[in-house]
Amino acid sequence: DDDDVNIMHGRRDWVSKIAAGFKSLENSPPELYKVYAIKFLDSYSYFSVSNVFTLFLSDDFGYSDVEAGAIYGAFGAMITVYGFCIGFLVDNLGVSKSLKLGYGITILGRCGIFLTTSRKMLMFHIFGPLALGTSLGIPVLMT
Repeated sequence: DDDDVNIMHGRRDWVSKIAAGFKSLENSPPELYKVYAIKFLDSYSYFSVSNVFTLFLSDDFGYSDVEAGAIYGAFGAMITVYGFCIGFLVDNLGVSKSLKLGYGITILGRCGIFLTTSRKMLMFHIFGPLALGTSLGIPVLMT
């Protein structure tokens, strides 16, 4: 059937294009692969948390859906604010040190969120270390 042949031909073209893209990275320095791996893992971590963040706020801390959504939105805004305010720090420290510092701060924030039962401490960890550390993660990898 002609439709099946066209579909299979289209798939082969698609696979060939992807393979050619990876082939072009063949002679790239190892650091590029490390950056891509870090970017993938950081993005996976961020978006995994994003998927359940409002449910966590509602189920574990009793926030309404609207309150949880507002907290999530404010968290995203704080990442941007921190990123804007500490851009000079990234420039002075360099990408590697900024990422290490950011991931260290993010781990502290996530541990604080995991260990707290207090709404005040939860807000501190979300808008403090978690947002600050996150602002030193994904945005730094975009440069």
